[in-house]
Amino acid sequence: MPLRNGPTGYGVVTKTLHWLTGFLLAIQFAVGYGLEAVSAWLTGTDDSDADEAAVFVHGWLGGAILLVAAIRLGWRLTTPLPPWSERLSEADRRLAHRTEQVLYLLLFVTPASGLALLLLSGEERDIAEDREWRPPYALVEDDLLLAAHVVAHLTFYVALAVHIGLAVRRGTLARMV
Repeated sequence: MPLRNGPTGYGVVTKTLHWLTGFLLAIQFAVGYGLEAVSAWLTGTDDSDADEAAVFVHGWLGGAILLVAAIRLGWRLTTPLPPWSERLSEADRRLAHRTEQVLYLLLFVTPASGLALLLLSGEERDIAEDREWRPPYALVEDDLLLAAHVVAHLTFYVALAVHIGLAVRRGTLARMV
């Protein structure tokens, strides 16, 4: 299998970046929605004062997603795409293109809004029985940043459902495997 995309399909680098992104997102969402359980595992206690310890794991994962998204976007902009699948209509192609644009945007907006919540909100967090995290800046209201983070998640889920739904409906999943 070639490293770069070509007339026969996606290359190894594109496929690897695609599935690495999916893997990181799956871990990120599991950690994000299971903050209390992950914090209990990290701290060895179910003390409610330590419920936010996993926020920092979540933040590091967000940073990793930003890095992979930047690499992936750079690769996408410098590597030609293979031809469209014959299974996609013109309308499917427009939908796939717009969905790709939205997903790329959200690969930056979602983790950036989360990191802003952690670093720019001024909201202190209990990370252990006797330790608190004090953010370096208090520039933006935490409720506003949380709303932006949640809206980004919801929009991501819709775009991902469209992306996967189109690939399943038109039988194009094998192109990325």
